[in-house]
Amino acid sequence: MEKWEQQLKNDVNTSLPTEVDQRISATLQQLPRKKQRPKFIFGLTAAVIALIVTTSLPFLSPTIAETMKKLPVVGSAFEFVGNIGMKKGADDGLATSLGEQIEFDGHLVTFTETLYDGGEIHLGYILEMTNPAQPPQFLGTFDLLINGKPSGGYGMGGHEEEIEEGLYAGAVSIRLSEEVPDSFLLGIRPHEGRSWFVQLPVEKQGDQKSVLVNQKRETDGLAIVYDKVTFFPTSTQLTLRLIMDEEDFFNDRFMLLDYLVTDDQGRVLQPFSGGGGGGGPENGKVTHTFEQYFEPLDVVPSSITIRPYLGDFKETVPKSIKKKWMNEELILSQGEMGEITFLDVKKSDDVFTLTYEVSGLDAYRQANAIWLEDGDGNRYYSLKPALRVDGTTHQYQSSFETTVPLEELYFTTISLNAPNFLEELEIKIELDR
Repeated sequence: MEKWEQQLKNDVNTSLPTEVDQRISATLQQLPRKKQRPKFIFGLTAAVIALIVTTSLPFLSPTIAETMKKLPVVGSAFEFVGNIGMKKGADDGLATSLGEQIEFDGHLVTFTETLYDGGEIHLGYILEMTNPAQPPQFLGTFDLLINGKPSGGYGMGGHEEEIEEGLYAGAVSIRLSEEVPDSFLLGIRPHEGRSWFVQLPVEKQGDQKSVLVNQKRETDGLAIVYDKVTFFPTSTQLTLRLIMDEEDFFNDRFMLLDYLVTDDQGRVLQPFSGGGGGGGPENGKVTHTFEQYFEPLDVVPSSITIRPYLGDFKETVPKSIKKKWMNEELILSQGEMGEITFLDVKKSDDVFTLTYEVSGLDAYRQANAIWLEDGDGNRYYSLKPALRVDGTTHQYQSSFETTVPLEELYFTTISLNAPNFLEELEIKIELDR
């Protein structure tokens, strides 16, 4: 029983697929333009009722106010640090602007906006540190409340990026395990200490389209029931159930199961997050329900194809491949996975933007498995995840910041193993647009 309970906790608090999928990050140590604090993933299955003191402040500090003016869109942490779905939601006017502040261990946190389109709930914030040498662990284990009542359970993930010394922007995504009203107050308080409490207005915005699938695929020891696909303004959600043998469940045989999703044009959808869970074994089987989130689509495609695969996590450092740019197309092999062809380089200030074409088995993973390197072996990683070029299928752009001249830089990638696709579990879902 103890092992089942621990496994259930692991499933409810599952890591984001983006991190599971991009195993190369362990080698690349991909860094943003500014210093990035560690990504975080948390979850709870229950909350505790207690009396607490509200410390929400209805004003912005001069430093915060001035900093928010510098953000790409005034007041939007999503535009600075959010994924492409959050940015799209902010651009479409779906976010609710905030200004609530809390004091946390002497530091100041300002919540800039909330965004909810029926999928995940997104929060944006600015963190102002009184002592940058000792950054606080603000994003830890929380209690969440919906209109003053404890949440039945949630999963949470996100990250922070530095704006300037001592000042960070952050974005949080929350998956609730319960139905919520279209408009409500989201209460947040620390699980321990109860030194602060804030309530943030959340309002559902935007249209959504759900397509029921109800199709089952099976292989040795595992069945997947594809329940539905939902197209939100900020994400594409896949809802499914995993049914596996009890022995395989406890042996973690399918722990690294992930999904490659492509649309009718062959574009690989960028994975965002995911999580779920379920009960214990019944008649030798374990059934868990999961929700996986991918990039949003402006137009619902005629079909999507889902290819489950098992991740291949190895402790050994993969082989790196590098060459210098000679003002012409440059092709680098990525081993079993495929290859990458660099097409163009543009420079603005100290930022190099690379345009390249990916050919292979998993375009998104391949597109992010690159960096620049100088003659001394110093690495320069992309400022943001690779972005697919509009109007293309497998063409991407990434930007890198360095003062090293282009002629002294090596374009570098790594050799990637081919995904272990579980072909019996693959499905093509026809969509009625």
